[in-house]
Amino acid sequence: MGLITKGMGAILKKIKPEAAYKAPKATNPDTIKLDKQIKTIKKVGVGTVGAIGGAAVYGKVKRSKKKKDKK
Repeated sequence: MGLITKGMGAILKKIKPEAAYKAPKATNPDTIKLDKQIKTIKKVGVGTVGAIGGAAVYGKVKRSKKKKDKK
């Protein structure tokens, strides 16, 4: 078993990770403004999804408690 793991370590050392693509920075003021708006919309979207998910969980728990109280 030790030989297999030593061999895998040597293979993994030879593999070089590829660099992720990095887009150039925008210099146009309109593009910068649009990027900021997109970031804001993404944050609002995440918050909305979280609120809807939380409300759904809360409703399920509340309904579950109601059913238990009736019994």
